[in-house]
Amino acid sequence: MPKILITGATGRLGGNLTKQLLDKNYEVRALTIPEDPKRSKLDAFDVDLVEGDLRDADLCRQIVDGVDAIVHTANILGPPRGMDNQTFYDINVTGTYNLFEAAAPLSDKLSRFVHVSTDAVYPMGNQHIPPCYQPINEIHPKRPRGLYATLKYMNEAMAEGYMNGHGLQLSIIRPSGMFAGQEVLDRWTVQFVAGRIRAAAQTPESGIHCPDGEQIAKDLLDRAERPDQPCAVTDEQGLPWLWSPSDARDCARACVCALEHPAAVGEAFNAPIYQPLAFPDVAAYLAEKTGVPPLEVQVPVQWVYWSDNSKARTMIGYEPQCTLENIFDTALADRAGEPADVVSA
Repeated sequence: MPKILITGATGRLGGNLTKQLLDKNYEVRALTIPEDPKRSKLDAFDVDLVEGDLRDADLCRQIVDGVDAIVHTANILGPPRGMDNQTFYDINVTGTYNLFEAAAPLSDKLSRFVHVSTDAVYPMGNQHIPPCYQPINEIHPKRPRGLYATLKYMNEAMAEGYMNGHGLQLSIIRPSGMFAGQEVLDRWTVQFVAGRIRAAAQTPESGIHCPDGEQIAKDLLDRAERPDQPCAVTDEQGLPWLWSPSDARDCARACVCALEHPAAVGEAFNAPIYQPLAFPDVAAYLAEKTGVPPLEVQVPVQWVYWSDNSKARTMIGYEPQCTLENIFDTALADRAGEPADVVSA
């Protein structure tokens, strides 16, 4: 079977993609950083494990040799405490450049180069710069905000340049606020809602700007039994807050489709879950499963983060399988330390 190089193999996406490719009888060459604290995530898998740093051009030439395709998932979401912006740039951009430089001479041998980007290039959601329309599809104007989104935008341009200049069989996948396992549980809480409103209060151009957002956020937290209480939030017209994040398992399925389908070449695809989830629906389901009653609130604005997956579904056969029930049953099992079909974060 073909051998696939996965960079960032211990990340949210990398771990789940490794599992799915092995289940389909692919061989996997898995790149991890030296002394990776998440190295044990790969212990259960039979992979060709390589430790190294993509900033090392010689390493990049070594890891692409002998593989049939590449899925580039490695990146850092934001400079961690103590990391300067130049180092962050070098890891996310120079590392990607080195990988493309190494892959370019092999373009006639590589069946696909799947570059994992982000929907932050659009932008997504209405908490910062309001989008032109929602749901957001792949032709939405690109308006990156912040360093991470800007560097991912630069990497997409680099990817297209290597496709056009060297004939790489490129496909781009854009996850949306990706999660793996239990970490999704923190995203539907009173604390999360209050944080969105508080941040928008400091951003006049935000689509959910409220001049009194600080007080609204404080009132929500004061009313809550605890900050992580599920929040059944709607606006004053009764419209629910909506979110279509990416489950790492579904995003891995999108990457497999991009590897295998001929129509993926030269295209970019959003890879969220099957449909946006409404906060009141999530809160009700979590209440049923955990016995923790949701806090029902109305706020002046509706937050919507809606990524359109129809292009991936129609062009390359992407079939997201993570429903509301599946997502939260898996998350609760993962939190309890019970077996689940996810490689957790």
